[in-house]
Amino acid sequence: MSPSWNKEVLAALAPKGRTLVITLGSTLRADDGVGPYVCSHVKFNRPELRLLDAGTTPENVAQTAIDWKPDKVILVDAAHFQGTAGEVRVIPLEAINQSTAISTHSFPLSVTFSIIKEDTGCELAVIGVQAKSLDYQEGLSPEVEATAAKLVDYFNGL
Repeated sequence: MSPSWNKEVLAALAPKGRTLVITLGSTLRADDGVGPYVCSHVKFNRPELRLLDAGTTPENVAQTAIDWKPDKVILVDAAHFQGTAGEVRVIPLEAINQSTAISTHSFPLSVTFSIIKEDTGCELAVIGVQAKSLDYQEGLSPEVEATAAKLVDYFNGL
């Protein structure tokens, strides 16, 4: 595992009861596509694990998340936290609008996921992957694609 996969990241990625993984991002904005990449490659085989791609409109999946009543929600999105491209960090909910690639999201992520957390009582973990580029182009940078592949391997191993 990468040095950025520390104990905090591993704890955030660990499922807890009914766990919903929500991926975010746009495949048309280079590394912002890390979430959709993960979603398209993960196949859960356990009923207590669910995957949902929110794209650039996470508010559209909020009710689905609330209705499923997860014990834990894990968000996966591109982020900008002055790290190395492909680095993974846990981002506190209160810092999500400053760290994530919110320019592609139509509604503040912190508001959407605060509502989900409040309505379900779930644990919420935000996993940010440091983007190298958010240019208007398709495809991930090699660094972010390598991290995305590790996330896919991790989730598929659950």
